[in-house]
Amino acid sequence: MNPRQDLLHLSPEALAQAANAGVVKRAVRELQGGYRPQLALGADGTLEATFSDGINTVWPAATPIGQVRCSCGAATVCRHRIIVALAYREKLQQEVRDAAQAGDSGDSSGGASAGSAQPALAASPGQASDDMLARVIPAALLAKAALARDAGISITIRRTASGEPCDTARLPSATVRFWAGAALEAARCDCIAAAACEHVALGVWAFRQADREEATQSAQVVRLGSDGTRLVLDTAPWQALVEALLLHGVSAGAAPIAQALSHALDASRALNATWLVYLLQDFEHWCGAWSTRSATYQPADGLALVAELALRLHAGVLPGNARAVLGLAEPGETELDRLRLVCLGARTVRDGPNRRTRLLLADTDTGTALVLNHEWKVADGTTADEISTRASERLAPGVLLEALSRGQLLARQARRLPDGSLKLAKSRSSHNSVLPQVPDWMQFGAPLRYDSVRALATAQQAQPTAQILPRHAAQRFVVFTPARIETPSYDPHAQALMAVLHDADDQPMLLKRSFESHNRHALAALADALSGKQGPVSHLAGLLHWSGGLPVIEPWAVAASSIVVPDFAAASIQNSDALARLPLGFLPDQASDPVVEALASLRDVLATLLHHGLMQLPASWSTDCNQTIRQLTAQSLFALADALKTLLGATLTAQAMHKDACLAPALMRMAALAQLHEDARVVVGLHGGG
Repeated sequence: MNPRQDLLHLSPEALAQAANAGVVKRAVRELQGGYRPQLALGADGTLEATFSDGINTVWPAATPIGQVRCSCGAATVCRHRIIVALAYREKLQQEVRDAAQAGDSGDSSGGASAGSAQPALAASPGQASDDMLARVIPAALLAKAALARDAGISITIRRTASGEPCDTARLPSATVRFWAGAALEAARCDCIAAAACEHVALGVWAFRQADREEATQSAQVVRLGSDGTRLVLDTAPWQALVEALLLHGVSAGAAPIAQALSHALDASRALNATWLVYLLQDFEHWCGAWSTRSATYQPADGLALVAELALRLHAGVLPGNARAVLGLAEPGETELDRLRLVCLGARTVRDGPNRRTRLLLADTDTGTALVLNHEWKVADGTTADEISTRASERLAPGVLLEALSRGQLLARQARRLPDGSLKLAKSRSSHNSVLPQVPDWMQFGAPLRYDSVRALATAQQAQPTAQILPRHAAQRFVVFTPARIETPSYDPHAQALMAVLHDADDQPMLLKRSFESHNRHALAALADALSGKQGPVSHLAGLLHWSGGLPVIEPWAVAASSIVVPDFAAASIQNSDALARLPLGFLPDQASDPVVEALASLRDVLATLLHHGLMQLPASWSTDCNQTIRQLTAQSLFALADALKTLLGATLTAQAMHKDACLAPALMRMAALAQLHEDARVVVGLHGGG
């Protein structure tokens, strides 16, 4: 009789996602202690297990673990079901070993019977038939999956060769692990359904399409529902917003652009374009930041938003791109199953007395990165008050901000927003609990953790333009595992700590962290952690960007013998002089690169235009534009130079005639083209070009 392949692949790691790590550990202990059932496999594939205390467990074929019948009466996945899976797996593995020994002694028949008990390599999830989908997944959920597929959806599939523990499908709102490949009853999803849900069907169809295309990549993005048609989109509402910004500038306040922004938001919501809605909300926050004279306001941020808007509107109408680029029909919130989330660091932004802390949490079962945001205030504004206030901040009943920054969270009934932000259940203290964590993040793999600069470069080359990717709150966050770290140094001019990290191939990555007045002890704590006094550094986590071909990480946390979160550091005897002992050094001067300098000048003149608007544009702006045009031309950036020359001429004409000259299309093309040049510059740097 053929063995149950779906059970053979249920390792303790897979079972931990089906239940929780505590129940699995208990089941393993009891199994090792002799609490072992009698197993019987029926002709129809039903596995029956009888325990010595009278508990009976019946596991029909093609049945997820959550639907298995057990007489213990547990409402969730019980230890008996886990013990049955582990015991059956052990039994067949022992049969394989016994048959192999018999084969070595000349028993050919024993060797033949071993073949039926040998765990087969899990088939690709794409090999699951439509009949299998119909048996495992309810018809209503299959219909829901078909609607999502027909509407168009991008799914990242990662095979075991990419470092995942099993074939994995990462959807915009869920992550599915196919622990037994095409045996779908063993597939696990992190949504509230946990198994046999619409996300499993979408993952199967994504793998099926990749298999049909004979794709050989270990990780790739598959687009379902692309029928080759283009989305017909009237861009007038969004262009009107940019036109209002050009005319009045953000310096005139939010009122002159409020109507245009409202119409653009209405158009985005009518289109059900989630990423455009989020983008316009960022526009609103950017304008509001200037109106309130917020410390977070940066003129260049508005230019980046215009570039993203232009790129999304252009790429979103291409065949098959609408859902991924514009976020069409993204689910508003997805209720999640029980989660064990490890905090990989936190970062706090200051805006007067207001603070906004972002915590990066990673699901230990799926490796999915989630972001938890928390707003809080410091009344007095002194450092002592900040530390004491932060220590008392609560994210939810029983969840202290500072404790979570270095710990792990067991959460129930949490919800995930489309951009990967997390909302905790706050009605009961039993929904969430914080525990310490072991500072070892080796369990995570790509696309979250990397130990090679080459792998980081490959990921960047595959998706160089973030502005057309699905928006994610943890877009640039990575965990890096260095092979060695050079002695850190301190740049007194930039007030920044820096260190060079090396991977096993001796390829470098630059670590850089600048001083902030509201995080006075961050650099000292970071210097102390990098010194090795707390044990060798195993991992660093933070935001990644590229300077030419060099990856640069801004650390949010360091994992050594303990977790060090620089933003949550307090003064201590151990790190009080760690920063003072560092040798002096100087950061590389990127302005010495004429191409980088020309692109920076272009950003400055365009950001100035958005800030002041035509009505308040400084007289020196045209001079600055002409200087920038000469810089771009000297570096053979002729398309950018010509576009800026056209924009300058149209702007001067509009000023002279005192009327709107419809500059929005020109500025949007200019901003998009500048962003693409910057992305191309990074890719050229990765190839070692100049």
